[in-house]
Amino acid sequence: MAFVRKKTKVYSWPVEVQTPSETKIGEFDTTVFTGQFIRLSRKELDDFDSATEFEALKKVLVGWTDVNEEDGTPIQFSDKALKEFSEDIDFVAGVLAAFKKFYANAQSGN
Repeated sequence: MAFVRKKTKVYSWPVEVQTPSETKIGEFDTTVFTGQFIRLSRKELDDFDSATEFEALKKVLVGWTDVNEEDGTPIQFSDKALKEFSEDIDFVAGVLAAFKKFYANAQSGN
């Protein structure tokens, strides 16, 4: 199969969000959603660690599935929703860990 260079690269990757359990003292509950990540250029990747958390999220996360309100209503991806989620330390940690995990796996495969 030939290599095809794509100008915009978006990929789906699982995001695990760990939150303190409300029922099991001292343990975490893990939930999963699928993030739509945009692949960064080499320069953007080099600058990634110096970005604020919201800037980093906005740079790499361009969509999601399986993100819901407590009542089960799906939350549509938007800049406003992303800004609200950027205040949730567990969400931010999960997204950034998923993004870094993808790049670590991609680099180790080369």
